[in-house]
Amino acid sequence: MRLDLRYVLRSLLRAPGFALAVILTLGLGIGANTAIFSVVRGVLLKPLPHRDGDKLLYLRHTVAASGDDIAFSVPEINDFRRESRTLAQIAEYSPLTLNFVDENAASQIDVGLVTGNYLSVMGLAPIMGRSFTDGDDGAGAAPVIMLTHGYWQTYFAGDPNVVGRTLRIGGRNVEVIGVLQPAPFFPGRFDALMNMSISEHHVSALMQDGRTHRMTQVIARMSPDATLEQARQDVATITARQHEQFPEMYDKASGYGVTVTPFKEVLGADARLTLFLLVGVAAFVLIIACANVANLALMRGVRREHELTLRAALGAGTDRIRRLLIAENVVLALSGALLGIGIAYAGVGMLSAITARVSPRADEIAVDGVVLAFTLGLSLVVALILSFVPRIGDDNALAAGLQAGTTKSTGGVRRRRLQQALVVTQVAVTVILLTGTGLLVRSMQRLAAVDPGLDTHNVLTMEVPFDFTADDPVITRQRHAQMVTELDALPQVEVVGMGSTTPLRRAGFQLELKVEGRPQNPGEPIPTAEYRTADPTYFRASGIRIIEGRGLQSTDRAGAENVVVINQTLATRLWPDQSAVGRRLAWTGDVLRFIGMAENEFRTVVGVVADTKDGGLDAAPIGAVFLPTEQSIFPPGTIVLRANVDPTTLAPTAREIVRSIAPAQPIENVLPLDAIRDESIGPRRLNVLLVGSFGFLALVIATIGIAAVLAFSVTARTNEIGIRMSLGAAPGRVQRMILGEGGTLLGIGLLLGVVGSLALSRLMQGLLYGVPPHDPLTLALVAAGVAGIGLAACWLPALRASRIQPNEALRAG
Repeated sequence: MRLDLRYVLRSLLRAPGFALAVILTLGLGIGANTAIFSVVRGVLLKPLPHRDGDKLLYLRHTVAASGDDIAFSVPEINDFRRESRTLAQIAEYSPLTLNFVDENAASQIDVGLVTGNYLSVMGLAPIMGRSFTDGDDGAGAAPVIMLTHGYWQTYFAGDPNVVGRTLRIGGRNVEVIGVLQPAPFFPGRFDALMNMSISEHHVSALMQDGRTHRMTQVIARMSPDATLEQARQDVATITARQHEQFPEMYDKASGYGVTVTPFKEVLGADARLTLFLLVGVAAFVLIIACANVANLALMRGVRREHELTLRAALGAGTDRIRRLLIAENVVLALSGALLGIGIAYAGVGMLSAITARVSPRADEIAVDGVVLAFTLGLSLVVALILSFVPRIGDDNALAAGLQAGTTKSTGGVRRRRLQQALVVTQVAVTVILLTGTGLLVRSMQRLAAVDPGLDTHNVLTMEVPFDFTADDPVITRQRHAQMVTELDALPQVEVVGMGSTTPLRRAGFQLELKVEGRPQNPGEPIPTAEYRTADPTYFRASGIRIIEGRGLQSTDRAGAENVVVINQTLATRLWPDQSAVGRRLAWTGDVLRFIGMAENEFRTVVGVVADTKDGGLDAAPIGAVFLPTEQSIFPPGTIVLRANVDPTTLAPTAREIVRSIAPAQPIENVLPLDAIRDESIGPRRLNVLLVGSFGFLALVIATIGIAAVLAFSVTARTNEIGIRMSLGAAPGRVQRMILGEGGTLLGIGLLLGVVGSLALSRLMQGLLYGVPPHDPLTLALVAAGVAGIGLAACWLPALRASRIQPNEALRAG
């Protein structure tokens, strides 16, 4: 082994160009695969940090008619606690955003209100302080908070003395009891966990007894002897019993249901398709890299053929020669792996940031021991494959080659065909990668062209959220009115409005509706719509068009006629082919008691506004009802400012005005409306960047591969070309001959690539918008582009062949 390595190192030092090319090519291929595997491992494969994480289940409550996920009510959760034979423990989690005032600075803190058994069920523990207990449950418990590890590091700079401190949250003093171990969050990002006593509503009789008052998520732990299928059957049986016992609370036409998913799967569900795409892309890049390296090795093998023949004559058998090739390729592959690990380390941070958009496990992505072992194994596999690409004949054949006095060889027909097959493979895979990139680009362009339903130009949005657990609604309304007045007085401002929801965002708060004079027909889903509020200038400031009737007016106050404005989707759903203006609707359901509204309190529709793409440009519009802010119990929480200049220049001034009026008021998400609109394009833009980078890399490698193979062919056929030219062949004919040889390889590769693209691009369908996976324009552009670049790569060796002088070629022969 030592002698083999010494020989290999000497041999590679005599061919530094070859060694460098191979190491760089393998480094790029192995590095890409290492980086992608680190993401796949962190998000999909790595064991959860939770104790016995494979026993954790997430219960999802769904409504088939609307396609929405809804939360559970406490009575529903108690049914599962009492009746389940497979769920050993069930914990409750309810998201809430509160105001956090610290030394006269204010911000919002996203918390999860949890039951005392939450950490026990989740299999988590604090790294400092204590856990929640049953004593933290109920209305009489003092509010306490446990910080997540990330929030503790960022907001408190990892202060070890934070445990025991008292924080002012939600208008109450809250004691910090601990810091949670690092763990992924779900179903939404949160900064801390709190017991439910911070919210009077969460410990009220309405919350505890209201079967349709659904505000809680459910995490469960399976019994040690239970299986996933048994748990699913158990939950289905209990759900069916609920529907049978309380038919009035589970509308059959709406399709209420409960699904059970392993917690590990649900954490990576949104990232799965994107990660599988990246795995495929990285694998294709490695295939191209290996094909290119194999071609380089074949070319070098021809030059070393005399050396290998001499070794055979001196007694080295084929096994000995193969062992030398394996040693050489292991050295090259491991060197490439070292470079690849460096590339992976450099790229894993960017990949983690990208993955954080779709998975809460992004913080667990790292180049750890398992990833390094994967890289080592991949490198050895690549080395073995490359070592068996060259064909080594038997001892007699090698000896015959020596006796024939062979000093040069074209490598034989078989070797040339293998080189050509490798080039065809490179071209075909490149076409597939670039087609995927083209489809993503076209999809992004289609999405960017979608009309969001409003005018986003020169609009600034600013959230000034109301904390219903602490803030006085009357005082908050007065402050908001003063903010609007002072902001509207700025010379660059055209109009200022306020509403409960930022334009192009989901409100996340849906209620059931009933229409005056229309009974609920059996089998018909109960209509729902988002509850929103707006002041008289909100629609004009947001650029939302009024398409029928009027908008909200200053006369729509408390004590006046109850009115609403609805969007076009809801108007079409409730009154198809009829005018909605003048019709009346009402909210329904026991949750109305919580928001201070009476059931069956009908409101007149005075206007219909255009649909807006809330929640993303690729999201279907949902029904929405806008109440006048003066007729709602809650003050609005979003300022919308339309200017005649770039709105970002007004952001500092707007902040100062709000802060001067309400020093303890959190100010969140100060963003131009254009930026919110572009959020839908952001993930697709990143997909294009990643896949496009791999596609460009593949194109470069394939182009070099074509040029190198043809250049080698020209060198090997110098004698033949010289003879042709001495017999009268014109330089142009020789040039066409070489171009034809390269063009044939290119054409076969293009054909196979197009066929492969048609077969594989269907797998990307979930990532596309408005573009079919077999889009002919994309295929045509990619094929034309690769053909043009490929022919350019063929042209240089062809030009060189046409300039060979017959006398020089004959002397070289």
